Amino acid sequence: MIETKNILELFKPIVKEVLESMLKEEREIYLENNPPTKGNGFYERDLKTAFGELTAIRVPRTRDNGFKSALLPYRKRITEDLDALIRAMLISGMSTRKIAEVLKELYEIKISYANISRISQVGIEEIQKWRSRPLMEEYAVVFLDAMVFPIKRDRVENESIYVAIGITPEGRREILGYCQEAWKVLITGGKFC
Repeated sequence: MIETKNILELFKPIVKEVLESMLKEEREIYLENNPPTKGNGFYERDLKTAFGELTAIRVPRTRDNGFKSALLPYRKRITEDLDALIRAMLISGMSTRKIAEVLKELYEIKISYANISRISQVGIEEIQKWRSRPLMEEYAVVFLDAMVFPIKRDRVENESIYVAIGITPEGRREILGYCQEAWKVLITGGKFC
C-alpha cells in the first residue's frame, strides 16, 4: 500500500492545472466588470495545500492592478479554504451545485451566483479533460488504493476516493483515474469513474 501523502503528490499537477484555469476565469469576470482595464500577463507564486506545495502557479494580473483573486488571497501561502474547494471538486462527483456552495463560502458573497457557477464550471471542465486524456497502452504495474478525506457538511464525515495508479515501464507513477464509488464498481466497470 502506498502512503496517502504519496498519492496526494500524484494529484499535484492536476490540482495546479485546475487552479490556474479557475484563476484565469476569475480574471475574465473581473475584466468584464471593469471594461477599461486589460489583462497583463501572469506572475508566479507558490502555495502549500493538502496536496503538497504547488510551485510556480501562474496567477493572472491586470494593468490596473485591481484584480485580487478570492481563490488565492494576497500574501497567503497556506489556504484551508482552497483545500476544501479542491476536495469538493474531486470528491463530490463534479456536481456544479456542490462546488458552487464551497465557492460561495470562499467568496463570502462578493460575487454573483452566475459567476461562481462559471468559475466552478471551468474547474469541472478541466478535470473532465484530464479524466478523458489518453492513457499509455502498457503499464508495468497497476494497483488500486484509497484516500480518506474529512469533509465538513453538517458535521465532519470521512469520504473515500479510490485511486488507480499505474507504474510505467520507466518506473514513473501516474494516476490513471479515481472514483468515489466502491472498488467493485471501479474494477468491473471497465473504466475509471
